[in-house]
Amino acid sequence: MSTDWTARIWAEFRAGNLTRVWRDVLLTLRTYRGHGGLICPSHATLAERAKCGVRSVQHALRQARALGLVSWVERRVRAAWRWLRTSNRYFLELPGEPVRAGLRAPTKRKSFRREEREEKKEAREERSAALAEMMRQAAKFPDLLAARREAMKARLASGTGLRLT
Repeated sequence: MSTDWTARIWAEFRAGNLTRVWRDVLLTLRTYRGHGGLICPSHATLAERAKCGVRSVQHALRQARALGLVSWVERRVRAAWRWLRTSNRYFLELPGEPVRAGLRAPTKRKSFRREEREEKKEAREERSAALAEMMRQAAKFPDLLAARREAMKARLASGTGLRLT
């Protein structure tokens, strides 16, 4: 099964359904197959071994599930009074249908990221302009703290102010 599954990964890659990073993640996942087919590496471990980011691992696993190559179940461990989530248990599967090209999920393009950056920049500039306008309006108000200081100085100079002993 392992060699058939590896051959299927390469076939999906050649058909354009997997990127190079996703292919590497899935081939790395196969290396964790233990006794009885138990595969339980964490996303961080897969990312480190495949030399990519954790998000890339998550995208690769999602795409592999969509292609019918991988399935998983969530694992939990008991820690005192609560159950904590740990790494998933993965199952390598061979789909029955032949490889078809064009099944790769669309990814976010750089142009979208550029548009997002421009929108954020415009929002920052609007906030900055609003703050500058608020400061101009605030400058028109009298400085109440300075007026209070002057009143206190005058009171202390006249001797009618409070003195601590």
